[in-house]
Parts: sequence; C-alpha cells; structure tokens
Amino acid sequence: MAVPNKFILYNYWRSSCSWRVRSVLELKQIPYEYRPVNLVKGEQYSEEFRRLNPLNQVPTLQVQTSDGHSEILHESMAIIDYLEQTFPTPSIYPKDPIERAKVITIAETIVSGIQPIQNLSVGRKIEELSDSKIRSGDWSREWIRMKFQKLEIFLKSMSGTHTFGNHLTLADFCLVPQVANAIRFKVDMDEFPLLKRLYEFLLTVEPIAKAQPSNQPDKQ
Repeated sequence: MAVPNKFILYNYWRSSCSWRVRSVLELKQIPYEYRPVNLVKGEQYSEEFRRLNPLNQVPTLQVQTSDGHSEILHESMAIIDYLEQTFPTPSIYPKDPIERAKVITIAETIVSGIQPIQNLSVGRKIEELSDSKIRSGDWSREWIRMKFQKLEIFLKSMSGTHTFGNHLTLADFCLVPQVANAIRFKVDMDEFPLLKRLYEFLLTVEPIAKAQPSNQPDKQ
C-alpha cells in the first residue's frame, strides 16, 4: 500500500468543520499545506474548487502518496476518521468500546444536530425568504441556545476536565468550534456553565489552540 506523504487542506479560517480537522492534524502532528477557500466570497462555487469538491464545501483534504497517486476526501468526520485510521497514535477515542460510542454520540449531537442548522448557507436562505419574520442571526442564536440547554444536561454525567472524562477526544474537537460559533452569534454562555468551563479550558490545549481561527493565515 502506498504511503501518504503530502496533505493539502482546503479550508476556511472561521469554518467550525475546518477547525475540527485542523485540530486533529495538530494533535497527530501531521504536516499539511494550508489552502484557503473564502466561503463569504463564494470561492467554494468556483469551477476550480468544484472539480475538487462537487459538494462545494470545506474542509476538503487532498492526500498524495509516495507513488504519485492522489485522493480527495470530503466531510470533516470522514477526513478525521481517515486520519485516525492512518495515524492511530495518539488516538481521538477511548479504548473502551462503550466509552468510544459515547464520544461519538457527543460528536454527532454537535456536528449533525447543531452545526448544520446555523451554517452560512442556511442563514442566507433564511434571509432570502420573503415571509421570514426572523433574521439569520436570531435563528442561529435561538437554535444553538435550545440545543445547548440539552447538551449541558447531557454532558454533566460524562465530562471531567474534558468534554468526555479527563482526556482529549473527538468530542473536544467538535465542542470547541461550536461554542465559538455560539459566542459569535451572541449566545450568553453564562447560561451554560459546564460548556463555558470546558470551552475556556480546551482553548488552552495545544492542538486546539494552534488550530483556532485566529491563528490561520486567511483570518480576516
């Protein structure tokens, strides 16, 4: 099997999905080339990027191997799974299968149940609706707040120093960007003391700190 020897990450500095992938790359100390795709300017719809990713989304990971082969991977969770399978140490999961399943549950609660409903394309569609009585920022804020109320309760029995227990896992890489989105949409995090505590601590953890939007070359 050919060995991957170069990674190119197409991403956007403020994309929470991109932040997840960057955090895993940092944790596993995988060098990669950073290629910015400006979502606000619509660069994801360019012909050049469409050839790489017909879904018109970031992140997109281009994997080049030692035999000159190249593969394109889409969707943050699929990319993260590939990185975990290819570079299993340090792992983003607990060893126990039940605990691993719980970590995945937390991650899916965020990446499937919260983030997609407040992303850029959804917000723009809400703004386009002529009969809409709510602006996209209001929609995002209320949606996140409603979901955070449930997540705060859900995590109380599972969180320690980290989102799950006392070790860095996939759950942390998903939680931090989502809380950052909440703050950007002016959600009052004092209402969620557990989520706030986890977020403030995890921002000091090196892989997440290095991968945060303020440290990216395309930050605006």
